[in-house]
Amino acid sequence: MKIAKIILSIITMLFATLGLVKILSFDSANTIMLVSLATLLLLRSVEYKNNRDKGGFIITCLTAVFVYVVVIYNVFIG
Repeated sequence: MKIAKIILSIITMLFATLGLVKILSFDSANTIMLVSLATLLLLRSVEYKNNRDKGGFIITCLTAVFVYVVVIYNVFIG
């Protein structure tokens, strides 16, 4: 799980940078960045659940769901 978190962190930072320096379209880079960030949050919430930290699990899981909803809104509505 540690390697997956490192890879998702790198993808998030890479696409944030590519979108900010306008190498890629900001809309597409932002979408990919937010999806990888939400997936990273889901992995973190699984770790909280395995460590029996109910509060951390609920907060990170809700945050990940919110980020996914923002991505869906941006892609299909916005």
